[in-house]
Amino acid sequence: MSRSGSASPAGSSSRPTSPQLSKMNWRNPTLLLSQSAAGVKGCYMQLAGLARGQRVQARSHDSADEEADDGVLAGAPAPAPNQPASWELLVALTALSVAICYADRSNISTAIIPMSEQFGWEPSWQGLILSMFFLGYLLTQMLGGALADRYGGKGVLTAGVAAWSVCTILTPPTAYLGIPALVAMRIAMGLGEGVAFPAIHSIISRSIPQDKQSTAVGVVTAASYAGTAVAFGLAPTIIEELGWPWVFYLFGASAALWLPFWLPQRMEGGSSSRHGGGGGGKSFSLMSLFATADADDASLRLTPDREAQGQAGSSGGARPSLDAVAGEGSKQRLQTARSLPDDAASEAGTEWSDGVAVAYLVQEQQRHGVGFAALIRTREVWAICAAQYTGSWGFYGLLNWLPSFFKDHYHVEIAQLASFTLLPYVVQGSVGAASGVIADKLLARGWPVRRVRRVLQTAGMLGPAACMLAAASPLTDGDPGAASAWITVGLGLNALTLGAVSVSHLDVAPKHAGVVFAAGNTSATVAGLLAVPLTGVVLQTTGSWPLVFGITAAHYCVGAVLFAWWVGDKPLPQDG
Repeated sequence: MSRSGSASPAGSSSRPTSPQLSKMNWRNPTLLLSQSAAGVKGCYMQLAGLARGQRVQARSHDSADEEADDGVLAGAPAPAPNQPASWELLVALTALSVAICYADRSNISTAIIPMSEQFGWEPSWQGLILSMFFLGYLLTQMLGGALADRYGGKGVLTAGVAAWSVCTILTPPTAYLGIPALVAMRIAMGLGEGVAFPAIHSIISRSIPQDKQSTAVGVVTAASYAGTAVAFGLAPTIIEELGWPWVFYLFGASAALWLPFWLPQRMEGGSSSRHGGGGGGKSFSLMSLFATADADDASLRLTPDREAQGQAGSSGGARPSLDAVAGEGSKQRLQTARSLPDDAASEAGTEWSDGVAVAYLVQEQQRHGVGFAALIRTREVWAICAAQYTGSWGFYGLLNWLPSFFKDHYHVEIAQLASFTLLPYVVQGSVGAASGVIADKLLARGWPVRRVRRVLQTAGMLGPAACMLAAASPLTDGDPGAASAWITVGLGLNALTLGAVSVSHLDVAPKHAGVVFAAGNTSATVAGLLAVPLTGVVLQTTGSWPLVFGITAAHYCVGAVLFAWWVGDKPLPQDG
């Protein structure tokens, strides 16, 4: 493959001259690190203020409890219990955990360049090492979602952060032991990170107001891009100043800044706080994932009395309340019943009523079953899985190979890599944080849910497809800055999907949000498990970066079509 003649020659110390990049202190690594540390300190202090506010609020409730003891004995109503953490604080803390997660997984994308030079690894070996993270990541997706849905996401997320941080710190020693030891450590790190997103989405489903959930998902997922930007921005400087092992030591220790704020937080209880489901006292079994009915769904089964109430409501008699017909079913179930299509009532030969709605819902649940095994057979869940798979082929491929792309295709030195790999993820994170807000505002203006999801997902996949093709094409005229610009635009557009597929599981399966998200994230992980090593094989056999980017673009196009075709917009009967 021909290399561009205008790329920087080996050993060159020239820096980029674009106005945006000239403001960055790439010539002074110490100042760069100090500025980054100051930024982290600022975020840390803001979180401290939020956490102090939560503790003050909790103490005020405790004082109210003590002062009201006599009043309760005298017949006064008991005061409200301590309030859980505010949704803003939960979003901030979970977003910070995601940033740490992606910084820890992304730092090896830059560090593997000097590691390969030191240990003599060919591209195919590099691809194997990078991809083994996804093998571990794959194995804990469903388990993490199930545990989070069953017991709550806080403990699951805490355990995951602790596990992957230890594995990050232990990466350099295992690298010196050889490829088998390093592969085992990367798998172990993936096992820890695999529970993070399912746990967080379960928390969002239960503890974040429904009208703020798109915003929460956008902010939390955008934090993954911020973490990647931090890794791509700081790793080259750390490598130049301290050596590649320190990349893993410093990033692995970052969880120590997060845990003191996360551990004291309270959130809405267990897995039953918002949408029903098992309480914390229930024992967990993997077989429960595939149950066709839950004990909690008994509230929706029609007894003779309830059936009579439904018939009375549909024949012009007194309209029964939906709560009376459905018993103690969750609010989400009641909303589901009311949102069923009108043609279902027409088939029943009656006007739509709460009684008929519940009868139809129960009929659908009995026909299709309830639970994950039933959900995974729906096209709405397949839309999520297909979009996650095809989109992640490009995302994980870029995440792991982008520094090597600029070094090999454009001859950029390690010290200069941040100039070209940092900005795309900064822009992607910024757009991602806004995409959830955009989705919520469009919904508030009356846009149908399906239209919002389709528009954002289509723009977020077809746009990057075109940009990826341009980044490795003659359109760049051999300029790495032009390639970086194309990739920046592409990743910025791709972030719009955070208002689409990234929240679709909350639309169609709020009760099983954690496990349905885990199914989509499992599909995404399979894409990473395949894309990363196959990219290494393609490069070793053909040396063609345009071919690599062309395969990525094809995946984006297929995913856009499938998601637009299958996407759902309301809770499914199979969700229970």
